[in-house]
Amino acid sequence: MVLPLVVIAVILSVSGIRKGEPLRVIIGRWAIWLCVSAGMAILLHRMGASSKPMWATALFCLLMWMFVETVYNWLAIDAISRSGLPLFPTYRYNEGGNQWPADRKFIALRENLRKVGLRSVASAIGMLGSEDYLRCSVYQNEDATLRLNLTFLPRGGGSLSVFCAFSSMLENGFRVVTDNVFIPFGGFYPENMFLERFPLVRSVGRLMKIHEKRVAKAESTPLKWENDPVAEMNELQKEIEKLNVSLGFLVDPSKREEDGNISREGRYRLWTELWTLNYLGRSKHYC
Repeated sequence: MVLPLVVIAVILSVSGIRKGEPLRVIIGRWAIWLCVSAGMAILLHRMGASSKPMWATALFCLLMWMFVETVYNWLAIDAISRSGLPLFPTYRYNEGGNQWPADRKFIALRENLRKVGLRSVASAIGMLGSEDYLRCSVYQNEDATLRLNLTFLPRGGGSLSVFCAFSSMLENGFRVVTDNVFIPFGGFYPENMFLERFPLVRSVGRLMKIHEKRVAKAESTPLKWENDPVAEMNELQKEIEKLNVSLGFLVDPSKREEDGNISREGRYRLWTELWTLNYLGRSKHYC
């Protein structure tokens, strides 16, 4: 009975990744963890390899699975740190225009953007390598006090995931950012940047309402976005990268060839946020 449950859990997790539905991924991960632990405990008892109570054997298998996943995550983080992929890609205007994927889900998203009164102001590309790249569409409301960055991230099998990030610049100099990014970062953000992540909120309308409530609580007037969207994205990328080098999350550029891009402390922060995202749907680090 356990084996079919493991297969179902794996299918659930994989489909959640491909369709960009984090709740499916989280449920699938918990199911895999529990089913594999129960299955291993049953197998050990049937083979006579354990004389402990079933619950104790299952708990041991649970911890062993946690250890295996921890080793896998550390190896993955180390590979990312030593890869040639840019952690902060430089964006440029997309000469092909604001091209949307021909998918029912993305077409529905585009219609929802129109319903909530957002219009497209820019389309950009951020290169990840020789072939892979990020596509970003920038939207604003009618009075240009609210900006939305939609980032399309390529996944395996030719699928795409989309992340939404609402931004408002306030009169007091603070920036309020609300997004639903389901990728761990673990680094630091500027002191004037109030970021909150809601990875499980996939509705752009609901995320927009959450952001508007946060701006209202800030008790400061939102300013009109007048700078170039792509130039502003690159400026922010450089600011965050410089901050993370100075605070020790990133390795100094002169030492990256030997030590990788991410420091030991940075890898630990990234690892802990990976766990909280994968199993709780929450980002641990905001500042």
